[in-house]
Amino acid sequence: MIQFSLPHAVRRPFAVAVALPLVLAALAGAPALAQTTSGVTRGPGAPRPAPPAPAPAPAPAAALGCVIEPTQTAEIAASAPGVLESVRVERGSRVRRGQVVATLQADVERAAVDAAWAKASAESELNALAAARDMAKLKLRRMHALSTMEFGGRLELENASAEFEIADHRLQQAREALELARREHELAQRQLEQRQVRSPIDGIVADRLLNPGERVDGRPILRVVALDRLRVEVVVPASRFGRIREGMAATVRADGIEGAEVGARVAQVDRFVDAASGTFRARLDVPNGSGALPAGVRCQVAFDDAGALPLRPASTPVEPKAVTPKAAGRT
Repeated sequence: MIQFSLPHAVRRPFAVAVALPLVLAALAGAPALAQTTSGVTRGPGAPRPAPPAPAPAPAPAAALGCVIEPTQTAEIAASAPGVLESVRVERGSRVRRGQVVATLQADVERAAVDAAWAKASAESELNALAAARDMAKLKLRRMHALSTMEFGGRLELENASAEFEIADHRLQQAREALELARREHELAQRQLEQRQVRSPIDGIVADRLLNPGERVDGRPILRVVALDRLRVEVVVPASRFGRIREGMAATVRADGIEGAEVGARVAQVDRFVDAASGTFRARLDVPNGSGALPAGVRCQVAFDDAGALPLRPASTPVEPKAVTPKAAGRT
């Protein structure tokens, strides 16, 4: 075997010439390794992948069915038995609190008021007794004067004193009788006022239940509903429990009535879910001063709970991990 040995001056340039192509090839392969994504190698000129699309916003919850009800309903009846004399309002009439809406027959009560007023205004007997008392008082003073001058006897003085006391007591009795007559007059007036039926609330007459000539005897005469504020009861599925909260805004729209849409607020939410139906109830207060919404119709409720988060479950305490003591002699 023939061996060739190069001179030292030629050996070093030869090694550099051999190693230089290997280094350049390694540098050319480095970008290809850096552009590898998820196990796929891209070329130096390949376009970069698009960034992931953001998560879509949650779709608004569907509207729920409901029924619009008045906040107050009053069945108006008379506080005393009797026969209905007149009804002063009709169905659909607007009434105010304290307004007289019906009357009962009150001929006997009016006569009692007149008689009581005659007794309460009779002061002639009181004036006569007051004059008699003044006369007895004057007579007693004269007898005292005569007794001081020793012109009158002791018996006459005692008689004058007794007459004065009797006159004074009679006057006091007359004053008490007059005060009692005035109280009886006030009682008769109250009894007469009970023959008038007044509305306890502001509202609309929804129904007329009795007609003049019928006996009342505790039966309702009218039914009045308050429409300035309405109430909406809605049944909510259990999947939205925790999202519907008190004070939350909502929109109420009456079915079949164009433009009948108003804002509302959640007033009360059940703290439990009905296991049989998988639902819970929520109540909304709807201001209706303009009268845009009628009561007694079906409606749709849309809650503004797109950004509401459900209630978090109670967190369970994390048990601390056991600490292993260091081995003896370990630093």
